[in-house]
Amino acid sequence: MGHILPGTFFAIFAIWWGFCVAARYFHSRHSTKKSRKPNLYRAATTFPCHCCPSASLRQIPLESYIKLICVSIGILGEAVTGLKHDYDETLKRRTWTFIEVNAQHITMFFSFGLASFIEILVHGKYALPIGIEFIANILAFGVEGFLFHFHLHGRDEVDIHVHTLLVYNIGFCIIASMWEFNRPNQILATYARTAGTLLQGAWFYAAGFILYFPSDDPYWRWLPGHKSILLITVMFIWLALVICVFLFIQSAIVWSILKRRYGDMEDYTALNNHEEEEEEDDDDQVFVESRAKSRTSNNHQLRSMKPSNGQTTTVQMHHQDDDSDSQIEFDQRQPYSSKI
Repeated sequence: MGHILPGTFFAIFAIWWGFCVAARYFHSRHSTKKSRKPNLYRAATTFPCHCCPSASLRQIPLESYIKLICVSIGILGEAVTGLKHDYDETLKRRTWTFIEVNAQHITMFFSFGLASFIEILVHGKYALPIGIEFIANILAFGVEGFLFHFHLHGRDEVDIHVHTLLVYNIGFCIIASMWEFNRPNQILATYARTAGTLLQGAWFYAAGFILYFPSDDPYWRWLPGHKSILLITVMFIWLALVICVFLFIQSAIVWSILKRRYGDMEDYTALNNHEEEEEEDDDDQVFVESRAKSRTSNNHQLRSMKPSNGQTTTVQMHHQDDDSDSQIEFDQRQPYSSKI
């Protein structure tokens, strides 16, 4: 139970994030031809449930509420199973005790429950610092990693190695979450956090089978030694590779469904397709468009500088950093002459 419950929690929500991230990125990569103003991909720690039939459910952070409910169930289950009233031979009476492992699991669940609660407050437009929901999730992963780092004392070699790989995985989730917080327009950061979380869920299941296999057959017991350490490490790496392939297939399926839904994409145009030439009005105009949410950078490249029949010089500068997708268009009408 100590491995199945958190493993299911991480796996289900990571798979859900994979669907939502693929759908959000699809819509961010396309914009209407009329406006020619594409929406930037924006990372999030929780996603609305657009599959709900009710409009009111689609407007509330249903995922955060579900996470809060799951965390509450986990805390309640750990509290019930961890509290013991056994007979103490030393004191010659029954005493109330609480299992230390259950206390660690409760602390881990509470940290993620706190992050979900902050997500609900952010959705409610409370006066909170911008990005606090990302910091709360980073803190939750940090608490989890800190607890499992000291979860290894006094255990055998196989048990220590299994949990050490889990700590490495949690550290990867922390780094990915920090990357996502600093680059909210970079989809690879979100996918890194999603892959790390899904790997956590899968490894919780794998650790349960490695350490507590249901059968008493000695064949399934992992004996301490170099051979067992190598095989467990290989299992961990292959599990990570399978998860990467799974997320790739999942995103491909989502994109194919959305493309089929929107037909031949008559109402959409690709984000990077800025080579289409259109006639502008004769009035003098200076237009500067930049997205406030994108991060600024000096890495720009001059794309075109072409005089048209309307004597217009157009300079388009495009950001080359994938984590911004920002665009600056500067149209300046001025007389064109070949004389110096």
